[in-house]
Amino acid sequence: MVVTKIDKCAQGALLTNLLNLQNVVKTQTTSCFPQPLLISSVHYWGIHLLRCFIAHVTASIRLKDTSKSG
Repeated sequence: MVVTKIDKCAQGALLTNLLNLQNVVKTQTTSCFPQPLLISSVHYWGIHLLRCFIAHVTASIRLKDTSKSG
């Protein structure tokens, strides 16, 4: 779920809307990704995360584990 224009409302209103959205996801959906992607229409915050997420779930890119093991 993508939430756009997060910078167009007051912080209190954004928090209220996100809590309501979380309730809708829990009670009225069966296959919704539980984490909303927050996008700013003014500062473009979240755009790169959304692009990477779409690329990952569509298998357009492969991610590899770069952590040191052992």
